[in-house]
Amino acid sequence: MPKMLFINPEAKVNRDIPNIGLAYAATHCRVKIIDLNTRLYPRDRFLKQETDVLGISVQSRTWRESVRIAQLYKDKYPQAKVKSISGFLDIQCCYPYLDFEDKIVFSEPFSDSYSFPDYELFDSFEMFRKNWQSGVWNYAIMTSQGCPYQCIYCWSRKRKWRARSARNCYEELKSAKKRWNIKSFAILDDCFNIDKRRVIEFCELIKPLQLTWNCANGLRADRFDEDMAKAMAASGCEQASFGVESVLPEVLEVIKKGESIETIEQALDIAKKHFKKVNGFFIIGLPKSNYAGDLSSLEWAKKKGINAHFSYYVPFNEVVGHNHIFYGEGARPVSEEYPEKLQKKIYKMTKRMRPAGSGKGVSYRIRRQLRKLGLL
Repeated sequence: MPKMLFINPEAKVNRDIPNIGLAYAATHCRVKIIDLNTRLYPRDRFLKQETDVLGISVQSRTWRESVRIAQLYKDKYPQAKVKSISGFLDIQCCYPYLDFEDKIVFSEPFSDSYSFPDYELFDSFEMFRKNWQSGVWNYAIMTSQGCPYQCIYCWSRKRKWRARSARNCYEELKSAKKRWNIKSFAILDDCFNIDKRRVIEFCELIKPLQLTWNCANGLRADRFDEDMAKAMAASGCEQASFGVESVLPEVLEVIKKGESIETIEQALDIAKKHFKKVNGFFIIGLPKSNYAGDLSSLEWAKKKGINAHFSYYVPFNEVVGHNHIFYGEGARPVSEEYPEKLQKKIYKMTKRMRPAGSGKGVSYRIRRQLRKLGLL
């Protein structure tokens, strides 16, 4: 059996979220992980450990960094094999996993059959444990992967929905609470609420754990209702998030969202009755959008009284997708729908609408811009 070492490259975003796909792979193989995204320094500490096979978890946002790591390692250890790691999960936090020519493949579909991720294999584990126990960071879990819908901006689109059983997910959370004393968790599924009965069963099972939780990724508004909201809130859910993208009907149509703004509004109104925070995800520079239209999405979010998270549109293709991040540090516009300068202006304007900011003063700036455009 060759000696192996796995690496999680720096992604510059989501430092509080472990690489779940890599965690599954490492747990399956009992391999240590050098986590460069959460434990940043020393940056090149992987060069101090010689191994037969260096496995790198490559996502679209870490492609360039993964290539750098591979080259450095091959230069120092020419006999070592450097491979990407595929399987377990296809996507995490909206970014797909990618492959080198040489790769380690796990072909068994995502299911209850795998052992729960062992995060003690990460060299950043003490950082995670400390923040989980204090409640500063949420324990991250994926209860399903894939999404059958056709949204053109999304890497998860038109993929088979594979779900773990509600009980299997409950058992992972129960184990994490007992083992690491977690206080809260976040669900990172591509689309958590595909199956209403499964959502309600999950909520009933986890209620005795007395953990607070949230849906970090967007829920489908057209699959959300009062029963689901009540079950989620009763089990400790404090935040619900929905993919809104744009308030312009023509944009929703061209991106194949499959929802109307009226349906989205109805879901938000239900959610606001049951959760402490309701978040909406919006995208700047979508096809058929324009500066005025994206500004109107900001104004609509303020009127609805929700937290608004704005990111850039990155077209769904491998050429543009590699190395482009659409939120967080280093994000920049690639859409050609309207001038880059104006897209950056909206992105900067929305910074204070995100949870880290107070949101004060945003509405005035939006209205001032809309008046300049003759829309107020």
